[in-house]
Amino acid sequence: MSNRSRILVDPKVQWSIAARVMFHWTLFVLCLIAVNVSVRTFAAVINQPFWEAVKSSTLAQAPILVVMAVMLPIFLRDTLVLSNRFAGPMYRLRTAIASVAKGETVSSIKFRDGDFWQDAATEFNTVLNELNTLRQQNAELQGKIEATSEEYAH
Repeated sequence: MSNRSRILVDPKVQWSIAARVMFHWTLFVLCLIAVNVSVRTFAAVINQPFWEAVKSSTLAQAPILVVMAVMLPIFLRDTLVLSNRFAGPMYRLRTAIASVAKGETVSSIKFRDGDFWQDAATEFNTVLNELNTLRQQNAELQGKIEATSEEYAH
């Protein structure tokens, strides 16, 4: 698999995915802390007053919060790198389609090894070849029409 120099190819899509991962991460951490605090509080309430047990149980969650906070950037980076495998091909396909729509000359596209939707590149290239054939035939027919028009004009 080739190296990618950019993590963000389609920022709108990729940041949406990152935001969803952050939401799920936050929800997971809150649930984890709530369960841990509850279990520790119920276990400690026998030996100390309830609010003191809650306070000590909450403070005991600091190591988990530190580990999870350290892991969040790793989760996000990995998510963005993985999303590059589908955001990159779709970005490339969209730009190629936009160029075709503008009438620009477009070469066949090839996605990188490991990218998702390899078939989309193959199908685009098939359509591009057909379009180029039709454009060439159209140009030839236009030339014949002009030549015929000139013959009848003389």
